[in-house]
Formats: sequence, C-alpha cells, structure tokens
Amino acid sequence: MKRSILRLAILVLAIVAAFGIWRSVGRAPTLAVTVLDADRQAIQKLHQQDIDATLARDPQALADLFTDDAVLLEPGAPAVIGKPAILADNKKDTMEHPDAKVVTYKPEIKDLQVADGSAFEWDTFEASYKESEKAEVKTFRAKALRILKKQPDGSWKFARVMWNLAEGG
Repeated sequence: MKRSILRLAILVLAIVAAFGIWRSVGRAPTLAVTVLDADRQAIQKLHQQDIDATLARDPQALADLFTDDAVLLEPGAPAVIGKPAILADNKKDTMEHPDAKVVTYKPEIKDLQVADGSAFEWDTFEASYKESEKAEVKTFRAKALRILKKQPDGSWKFARVMWNLAEGG
C-alpha cells in the first residue's frame, strides 16, 4: 500500500512539474508572464499614441507609429508601402484638407495575440470628423486587422495595417 501511494505521489509530482504548475504556485510571476505583461503594456502605449496622434491629426506622429517597412491598406486606395510613403500620404491629406478635424476616434481591441516579437490584433473603431469648422460632423464605423512588431527598445510599432468600413458604416 505504501509503495502504491509513493508511486502515485511521484506520478503527481511529475505531472505537476511537466506542466509548470509547481513553479507558479505561491510564487512571483515567471519571467514569461512578466515579459508578456511588459509587452501588453507597451502595446497599450502604442494604442494610446495612435488615439492621440489621430485626434491631433499630426502627420509625423501618425507615421512614427509605423515600422520603416510598414504597409498600410485603406479602403479605395493603393497600398502605401514604407514609413516615408505613409508620412508623405499623411502630409498630402493634411494639405488637401487643412480645415478638417477629427472629432472622435474610439478603437476597441477585440483580440490581441503576442508571439515571439510580433503581435496580431483586430479591432473595431468608431470615428467622427468635420471637413471644416462649420461643416456637420460625419461618423463612421470600421474594422481593422493589424500586425505589430516589437522594436529593439521594447516599444511596439505597426508593421501592417488594413481597415475597411464596417457594415452599416
């Protein structure tokens, strides 16, 4: 009987060790959890920078959110490839619509997957804008798929962004 209990105890300890449960019970978070938390916080910072730059309609701040080799795919437009092209496109839009103002921009991240220096997310967002101070506010809903890349300093940037209008938007 004692031999059976000993074998059972050894089996349980082996299973616990195999699944890493033993290390996490009653201890501080493991390095993997800490890194993941740091990545999620850095990605949240990128999301806030995206909101701030969009509301400010700042061409440079918006372009700085992208990697050098980024690709931007927007509805009804050709692919914009590379950070310099994204900046040029942003500046062109600002020059063509100097009085336009973004009134609201509210992204809602639906899913975020972080893996080995890359992150994948999809979101929906609602935005409103005015073409001029006296123009009426126009609102739309959209959905987006974004791929992010971790930078050497631990920050994150958008590497690929694709969005289109949501149904009914």
